[in-house]
Parts: sequence; structure tokens; C-alpha cells
Amino acid sequence: MITVKRFELILKKNYLFENKPKIAVAVSGGPDSIALVFLLQKWILKQKGSMIALIVDHRIRDNSKPEAIKINEYLQSKKISTKILSPKKMSVQKKTMKEARNNRYQQFYNYCKKNKILHLFLGHHFDDNIETYLIRKLAGSNLEGLRSIQNKVFKNDLQILRPFLDLKKNEIIKFNCNSKFNYIIDPSNDNVKYTRVVVRKFLLKNIYSQLIQNDFDEIKYYYPFYIQMLYQILHKMIISSSIKKIIINKDLFQSIDKEISIKIMEIIYKFLKPKKRNIRYIKLLNILNIVNRGPSTSLNLAGVKINKHKDSLIFTS
Repeated sequence: MITVKRFELILKKNYLFENKPKIAVAVSGGPDSIALVFLLQKWILKQKGSMIALIVDHRIRDNSKPEAIKINEYLQSKKISTKILSPKKMSVQKKTMKEARNNRYQQFYNYCKKNKILHLFLGHHFDDNIETYLIRKLAGSNLEGLRSIQNKVFKNDLQILRPFLDLKKNEIIKFNCNSKFNYIIDPSNDNVKYTRVVVRKFLLKNIYSQLIQNDFDEIKYYYPFYIQMLYQILHKMIISSSIKKIIINKDLFQSIDKEISIKIMEIIYKFLKPKKRNIRYIKLLNILNIVNRGPSTSLNLAGVKINKHKDSLIFTS
């Protein structure tokens, strides 16, 4: 079961913070985020830092605003600083899970950037990750996508941290019950019109759930070797490189598998444009198809120029 000591060890092992860190915690009011915010409250006091709990009124259900106010009042009664965020009405059109998630994250990013907060904590746990893995497996995701949710991600100068990823849902609920913390149950968690709910119910009842978990564990284990392989392949291709230019052997590049070629292009792009967002797969595929056919040409990959010559490909930022 999770304890304050175990939680603090997870933070110490996986993350680095500045002195007197300034952090934000996404709080939906469910058992995961409630446990997280109270554990972080104890930790941040020891660090002599500051913490804000961010609550989003997502505007999807009629009771979303009263629900956000209720969570806000509960946390404030426990001496936790809070802020209710709400997307603009024009951003809530389809009222889908994806739209709500995008709006929620945008609110988090905007608030953290405005208030110079470097760390955002989220309450995703082990069960969430298995669900994500199975959803992506069914969708035909590649190896990188099958890694699913990561415990640390940098995005838009914000460090997104998920310290619960190795903890199961029942551990978190038990912690809340023992600590007598109040939490709410989102009614959408039982709505089978959502793919994640269907997958969750399948995992709860199916005898193959352990096999799925084993499969996911193997993906996590082998992923570092996959990355090492990609960099070794790229290293053999490089003719010369600098901060703004990478020249690779065209024949070697065109001799490898399509999916590996796409990953090599993605690595080069991230090196030349480290602050840019990831490029969509279809964009990389289209560029690769052009590179692999026809004579010398000049292309633009979201700000990176690709010049195709007789023996080389030149990537320039």
C-alpha cells in the first residue's frame, strides 16, 4: 500500500526539483488526484515550496461547475491553495473525451506558463497505463506509442510528472479510505460509449488481463534497446553534423525499413528543432515517399529543409 514515506521515495528516485519548488497539481476530485494532492501537500511543506491545486470546470456536464466548486471548497478547508480553471465556451463544441482532455491540458499549460510554474503533477496510475496500452495496441500503434503514459514528460517548458504510474488503483483507494479523504466518482467512468470505459470493463473481467500486463512490461523492458538500435543506425549514416545541419548517406537511408526511416527522420528533426512539437506520422510518411522517389529535390519538413543530392540527404534548420 502507498504511504507518505513510499511516495517521497518515488519522488526522490524519479525526479529533480529546484530549491523551494513551485508546483501545480491537477485535481479532478477523483480518488487518484485526491490522494496525490494530499501526499504532495505533506511533501511540499518539507521542501518549503509552494503548491496550487488546479481544478477544471470542463463544461461538459450540467453539474461540472457545482462539482468544481465543491472540490475547491473541500481542498481549501484542508488548507490547500486552489484555482478553478474553465475553457472558453467556444472551445466546448463536440463534448467528447478528447476535446475535454485537450481543453483541460491547455488550461494547465496556460496557467503554469503565466505563473512560472515548472512542474505539473497528474494522478495517472498503473491501471490507466494498461488501458492506454491496450487501446493503442488495438489501434495498431508503433513501439514508441505502446510505451503508453510516461512518468516524466517535458512539454512547452513544463515538466509533467506522474508519480503514481507504478501504483494500482486499489492501492490508491485504500490509502484514501485509511486517511478518510473524500472523493467523487465521475459518472462518465461507467458510460460504455467511451472506448476507455469498454476497455476498463474488459480488463476487470477478462482472464487474459495478466497476459496483457506481461506484454506491456516487455514493451517497457525492450524499448531502451530499440532506441539504442535507432541511434546506432543513424550514427552509421551520418557523414557530418553540426547544431544546424546533419548530412546523411542517402543510399544507407533508403536501404532501411520504412518505419525505421521515419523514426530516423524524427530523431534528426528533434535534434535540429528541439523546441518544436512532434511531427505527425502522416507528414513524415509523405516526406519519406518524396525522398525515396525522383531526382534531386528540396523539401521542407516543418521548418527543417531537406536537400536531396546524388549521394546524400542534407537536413538544415
